[in-house]
Amino acid sequence: MTILVLCSCGQENEQAKTSQNTISKDSSIMSLNSVTDDKVKNKTTEPEIVDWEKHQDSLRNEILNGKKNKFLRESFLQEMYIRNVVTISKDSLVVNIPFNLHGPDCGAPDCYSTDISFTFKLADIFIFPKNLQFQEHEHGCVDKELKLSGIFQLVEETENHVIYYSTKYKRTLVIFNSNEKNGTTAFYFTGVGQNRINGQNVYTIMNDYNEDDKNSIYPFTSWVLTTNEYENFIR
Repeated sequence: MTILVLCSCGQENEQAKTSQNTISKDSSIMSLNSVTDDKVKNKTTEPEIVDWEKHQDSLRNEILNGKKNKFLRESFLQEMYIRNVVTISKDSLVVNIPFNLHGPDCGAPDCYSTDISFTFKLADIFIFPKNLQFQEHEHGCVDKELKLSGIFQLVEETENHVIYYSTKYKRTLVIFNSNEKNGTTAFYFTGVGQNRINGQNVYTIMNDYNEDDKNSIYPFTSWVLTTNEYENFIR
């Protein structure tokens, strides 16, 4: 587990809103999995970091053990369940992901969010559906709110990730079973071709991002799925 240093994006996010590929060229680009502030590093001792990590691990276990649905506690969506992104409504699983980090320049939530939501029936065996109806809602500091609905098609599924694609809207949704490799459990891409995101590049696309390359892309991510502060998920 690593500590994230959050910065305030301020009005810069409004200017960076125009598209996924037009990302603010802030000089202090932050990786989701690293601490970039040397001053914080110098002030935080190794034992303090270890104690903090142990505390967060303990909180995570406490939250997980307090979840009522044993099926979800042991499922692919365990981490999302812990973070209250996945909930249960009657006989259906409900997922609502607020993608409010639209670029690599800041670790704090943007002033607008691209929310993706969908539901599907729970069964005795956890199976991702081949076709998934979804809703997208973009709101916040935008000129006009955007709402659309469509169908995701399952294009790739492994024990570590699933990839859905919307042909109509050129959207790709990636869900991971863990946040260990990418520091999060979901990516969202807009304006991409069907084969642009795949199992070959999905684990390196953040590190490979080059703001000077117009063909380089960076995923939308969600603060609630990247923060390591489990205090936020205690209910």
